[in-house]
Formats: sequence, C-alpha cells, structure tokens
Amino acid sequence: MRVLRIVVKGGLLAAHFALGAAAAAVFGRRLGPRLLRPWLRAAAAILNLRVRVLGTPTPAPALYAANHVSWLEVVALGSLVPAAFVAKDEVRRWPVVGRLADASGALFLRRGSAQAASRAVTAVVECLAAGGRVAAFPEGTSTAGADVLPFKHSLFEAAARLGCDVQPVTVHYPPRSGRRPVAPFIGDDEFLPHLLRVLAEPAIELELVFAPAISAHGRDRAELAAETWAVVSARLDERRRAASPRPARVAAAPVRIPLHA
Repeated sequence: MRVLRIVVKGGLLAAHFALGAAAAAVFGRRLGPRLLRPWLRAAAAILNLRVRVLGTPTPAPALYAANHVSWLEVVALGSLVPAAFVAKDEVRRWPVVGRLADASGALFLRRGSAQAASRAVTAVVECLAAGGRVAAFPEGTSTAGADVLPFKHSLFEAAARLGCDVQPVTVHYPPRSGRRPVAPFIGDDEFLPHLLRVLAEPAIELELVFAPAISAHGRDRAELAAETWAVVSARLDERRRAASPRPARVAAAPVRIPLHA
C-alpha cells in the first residue's frame, strides 16, 4: 500500500510540478503569491495535507512570523494567504522548486551575510509598503517542532520601520500514536528522501494557529521579535497539551474494613 501511494501521489505531484514550472516560465514574477495559491492548494490536496486553521489571518500589509518544522507549512500557509515567503538562498538553486519560488515573489536571504540581510529587509519593506504580505520563519532554521528557537531580529526591522502588523503563527503537527514523526525536515535531511516518506503517508495533519496581530507602531525590532516568539511558543505549548492523551481514570479499589480485629 505504501508503494502504491508513493507511485500514485508521486505521479500526480510530478505532473503538478511540471504545470507549475510551465506557468513560471510563461509568467515569471508576474505569477506572484496570489496566482500561486491555487497551485499550492492543489499540491496540498495531492499530499493529503490536512490543515486545521485556528484564528484568522490579519489583512495586508502584514508580516507573518512562524516557527519552522518542514517545507510542508510553506505549502499550507501559502495556500491560505497570498504571501511572499522569505527563503534561504539555496532554495533558488533547487530544481523546479527554485523557479517556482522565484516566480512567486519569494525574497531570498543568504545566511551569514550582513549585506544580504540588509537587502532582504529592504525587499520586505518594499513588499509591505506596497500593501503585500510577507511570511518568514525567524528561527533561521527548521526544528523537530518540540520547541521554538529564539527569533532573529533582522526581518522585524521591516515591520518596525513601517509600523505595520506582525502576526504570530504557530505551526504544530499533532503527534501520531506510537509512530515516528514524518513532517520534520531538519539537519542533513535531503528533499527527495523526505518527499518519499511524505508521499508514503495516508495523510499528514497540520495545525496553523493565527494569534492576534501585534502592532509594530513605536516598537523596535528586538521588542517585536521577543514578543512574537513568546506568543508562538505559548501557543505551541497549548496545542501540545491539547493533543496529549489524557491519562485514563483508574477506579479506586474498594477498601474493606474488618468488623472484628
């Protein structure tokens, strides 16, 4: 059954990627996040990504700041809101995916370069100032999803300059009883082996929690990063507690009191 799922879903996804690559070649950056949304929705359907949304995305312009576990939440979040994603520069060189990301208006960031970070902030400012939405993962890397790493400050500078909204978004993959988590894409994971594991799954559940937006008016980037991190972290703790199985109640054994010593 696993092999059949990989073959069927993999074939559908390959055809879908070919369609996306053709659209990217024709439209280029005119494709944009708004036109990419239907493509991402179809990709989520092929992967059988079951997304539960809690809360409401804030209207544009806004910076969505989320914890990061896997490329799957890019598909999920991008299918819900027309946002330009801040992506690591390596993504630009990925086959097909890189072209699609570029055509969608992704803002590429080369890690470890102050100059590149400054250019990325400028690009985010321009997108927000034009009334757009930007989605970023300020941890700077993906994690196993158990905790939220401290948020880096740099991209919050764009929101601080404009005084626009920052919306904390918590990504949570409910645990699967007795089974190894499939979603995390971390460390030395390679895309193709991870994709095959995802395709082999009947379905993958994902929760996106949109907390109330934080106004950046009069705030500096360090304050915004710290407050957003605190909200995302607290919501993750809440979702993990809600997903934990409650211990079964054990009826106390009756106590027998002897009538005679």
